[in-house]
Amino acid sequence: MKSKTGGETKTSRQSQADARLKDLSKLLARARQEVLARVRVLRKEEQDDAVELPADDLDVARSLEDIETDAGLIERYEFQLKAIDAALSRLERGRYGICEKCKKEIPLERLKAVPFAAYCIDCQKTRNERSRPGEGDIDEPSRHVWTPPEELKES
Repeated sequence: MKSKTGGETKTSRQSQADARLKDLSKLLARARQEVLARVRVLRKEEQDDAVELPADDLDVARSLEDIETDAGLIERYEFQLKAIDAALSRLERGRYGICEKCKKEIPLERLKAVPFAAYCIDCQKTRNERSRPGEGDIDEPSRHVWTPPEELKES
């Protein structure tokens, strides 16, 4: 039996919630695949940038610079991958799209822009203002140990 509250049925609200979760799940999966693909490309570039010996000092310096740049980008993308995996974990627990601080629903527009967002804009703004080097605490999504996915162990 459907009960009406505010002109909308519980079944209708549940259908909307299910559709939202399905869309968000697709969004996360797509973001994860894009990041994995980018890491693979960067790792390939990193291997290609390694200069075979013998090479002159300038070639070695350029090669090392390119490798360090690629390594920095890989580290950044792996951080994003960790955040996406944390978001997928929240999705499995039914907490994805809910702000970790205020427990309100994170707007869909924010999740489309930052699929792994754990906080609404207001709470994230407060966190950003508060965080200075050496200050702050570890937030809940970052407390869990992350192991790189099998896809990244190829190289």
